[in-house]
Amino acid sequence: MPKPKTLSCQTCRSREPHEPLTAEEKKWLEGQLGNRIGDDFYKCVNPLPDGKVCLNLRRDSVEKHFRLTKRLPEKLE
Repeated sequence: MPKPKTLSCQTCRSREPHEPLTAEEKKWLEGQLGNRIGDDFYKCVNPLPDGKVCLNLRRDSVEKHFRLTKRLPEKLE
């Protein structure tokens, strides 16, 4: 199981704490991408000034994995 890391965030434009995706979040992302994903996706958990959390997605080895910024929704459907 991957461990939390400090990685650069494309949205926050700085190095921030990132956590691995939960099983539910991985399932959501697989549905969005249309294929299975590995355990190397992380979400930024930096608190934003508006009280929300960033939730920008990235891979461990690639900061800009997606052409456009992709974020987890606050509530998964």
